[in-house]
Amino acid sequence: MNEILKLRTALLTAVALATMSACATSPDRPYQQLAGAEAGIEQAEQSNAREFGASELDAARDKLAKARAAADSNDNLAAARYAEEAALDANLATAITRNRKAELSVEELNKSIETLQQEIARNQRRSGISQ
Repeated sequence: MNEILKLRTALLTAVALATMSACATSPDRPYQQLAGAEAGIEQAEQSNAREFGASELDAARDKLAKARAAADSNDNLAAARYAEEAALDANLATAITRNRKAELSVEELNKSIETLQQEIARNQRRSGISQ
């Protein structure tokens, strides 16, 4: 009986130590990742990503909400992962928006160039200058 009590005590001690060490090694709340995701979403909103990168911006917001919920539940590994994904989605929304705006600017410039070329050709025909 004494042996069983010693074995039981040793087993309970081992379980308690394992539990405490697992708690001690859990990561801290991912403040930096959460802040980075929030900043990325804010930047995307300021670049007007709602117009051209709406689905990516929505994904970023959803993942940030999941990151906050995971952090509130002390699931800090999941919180960090969701926050990093949210930041990436926000950056993608910003990049898509900038790219689309650049494409629109190029289209506008090409239209202006075409108009100028037509005007030059018209003026050359009026003045009798040929190329």
